[in-house]
Amino acid sequence: MKYFLIAVLALVIGAFAARAIWFKEPEPVDPLNVIVTQLKTHAIVEHERQVAIWYRVCPDVIGLDPKIFVAWPAKLSYELELSDVKIERSGTQITVRTAEIHPDEPAVPTDFIDYLSTSSMFTFANEQEIVNKEIGKASAIARYLSAYYMKRDPSLRGEFEHEVQALVERLASALGIAGATVVVEVPETEVKFPKLPSLELCEGSAASVNGLPFARIESGYTVPIGFRPVPSVSEAGRIPAKEVGKPQGIASVYGSKP
Repeated sequence: MKYFLIAVLALVIGAFAARAIWFKEPEPVDPLNVIVTQLKTHAIVEHERQVAIWYRVCPDVIGLDPKIFVAWPAKLSYELELSDVKIERSGTQITVRTAEIHPDEPAVPTDFIDYLSTSSMFTFANEQEIVNKEIGKASAIARYLSAYYMKRDPSLRGEFEHEVQALVERLASALGIAGATVVVEVPETEVKFPKLPSLELCEGSAASVNGLPFARIESGYTVPIGFRPVPSVSEAGRIPAKEVGKPQGIASVYGSKP
């Protein structure tokens, strides 16, 4: 009888233990961990700038120097990786800290490069060679402009911040974080400007991007011109008018003497 009671007691204790194990309520999920996981799954945010470059060159050749107008488009691409994103919560404020934005290699579709020559019968130079020489400079010019927009276009970083902000706000709402204020902090990228190639621009003219001059010749050297890029349409209303101005000043000298 004693052993029977012990066996029954063991069964009862085992039943209660099993019930406690199998029917234990799961621990609440931290919504911030869910947001971090979703952002890392999102992986990469991308934005781009479509630009058009044009300028007139007057290369020094035997005979009468030709005047050639060169124009081509380019796509400047930028990425923000979310693999190491960090999130903190203080009351109703959610602060999101990301890595830096970095530029990708710009796309220069050489098939769309166009030119117009005003050479004459007294120009003793191969026009196609001159044009091919300018085509060879297109990628270097696009890399310079890609770095310039990264440094000087405030709407670029704003686009990344607002896209991440909107994504976190949707996640916070879905996870029941009512009235959450999302602040996104994207650190400023340290930009190193590549050199501009030497451009044999016609006297008194300048190379332009989207209508804004960015380079000219001074004392035989290619000299960058500072300008403020026009903000993107999505960010135009968020950038103060005083932040968007006309070309300003002259930057340091790049390139070699032609």
